[in-house]
Amino acid sequence: MFESRKQEESYADKYSFIGEWYDNQANLKRRFNIFYYPSDDTIEMYDLKSRKTFVKRVKVNGVTLDRFYIGCTLSILGRLIKIIDFACDHTRKKLHNEMQVTFAMIKPLPTEIVGKILSHFHEHGLRVTKMKKSRLTAEDINILYRSQVTDPTFPFLLDYLTGEMVYGLELVGRDAVLVCIKLLGDKDPRKAEIGSIRALYGTDPVKNCVHASSSSESAIEDIEYFFPPPPLNSTRLCLTATLSNCTLCIVKPHAILEGKLGAALEAIDKGGFNVTALYMLIVENINAAEFYEVYKGIVPEYKGMVEELSSGPCVAMEIVAKNKNVNTAVEFRKLVGPSDPEIARLLRPDTLRAKLGKTKVQNAVHCSDLAEDGLLEVEYFFKILAL
Repeated sequence: MFESRKQEESYADKYSFIGEWYDNQANLKRRFNIFYYPSDDTIEMYDLKSRKTFVKRVKVNGVTLDRFYIGCTLSILGRLIKIIDFACDHTRKKLHNEMQVTFAMIKPLPTEIVGKILSHFHEHGLRVTKMKKSRLTAEDINILYRSQVTDPTFPFLLDYLTGEMVYGLELVGRDAVLVCIKLLGDKDPRKAEIGSIRALYGTDPVKNCVHASSSSESAIEDIEYFFPPPPLNSTRLCLTATLSNCTLCIVKPHAILEGKLGAALEAIDKGGFNVTALYMLIVENINAAEFYEVYKGIVPEYKGMVEELSSGPCVAMEIVAKNKNVNTAVEFRKLVGPSDPEIARLLRPDTLRAKLGKTKVQNAVHCSDLAEDGLLEVEYFFKILAL
């Protein structure tokens, strides 16, 4: 009797969402009810058109309640499902404030400081769920600062930011808009509260580290503008890969979830490398298998590597050595360290994997193994998967 009642409760306690999946074979969008059961972290999918169960209740690696918010993309059994709405008032009331999104833009700063700001956000409950490095045009600045065009500082902002590289962020968390604004502090760093981001890293009302949306409505507009869908993403706020003496670095999904992206960026900068291009993406299982195909049948962890890379958002970066006389791929491989973090901690304790990795599969970062692979891998992520 008790077990039966417990099972009934586990099925009653659920959250429901509307999700969309683009079916390439049928060339159409399919819409689902997606049910999430917090009692055991399982999901169930129901096809709204056919009115049939599409996925029976199952636990999916990397899919937990904190991954659900409106506009997110989840990798569910090899399919990229976009969550477009809550499916019931119960879910909306429970999660609306918990899963609020906001937009922030980190202004031109050393990569080390960018890393510190990302860690600051994570430590205060704001998760980075979208991120991209782009070069701003005057038009971009006018749109992103549309509420400040009459401000006396705007002409100086326009001059300061035009043609410069910035990082756009989608942040998710409880009351994200207000929390982000509070973490940043006063727009004038000289008046900002001690310990706030602008007080720590800003200098004046123009060079004040970070711009953020002032409301949930403007946040949605800013996110849609900075992260446009295809084909607009090839003409607006494009990726910034140089494809010259470069190599690829991927911060893996587990490290993103654990808030280690900021620490990785700090270490990369201190290690003598520039991040010349960056964006966050979800790699489909089929693409992860293709990317790691060279390891198939050779590395015992191949299957786990594929599952990890496709388990959630990762961050791909084009890395270029600050010293133009060295081979970037060769030197960066030294900074990353041995593939096994345990060995890295013994032999190369200052490497990225020694500091941030956990296991041979969850070893925090991928880097190009061979010098000749650096450019090829950057092209794969920034020219093929980014489309």
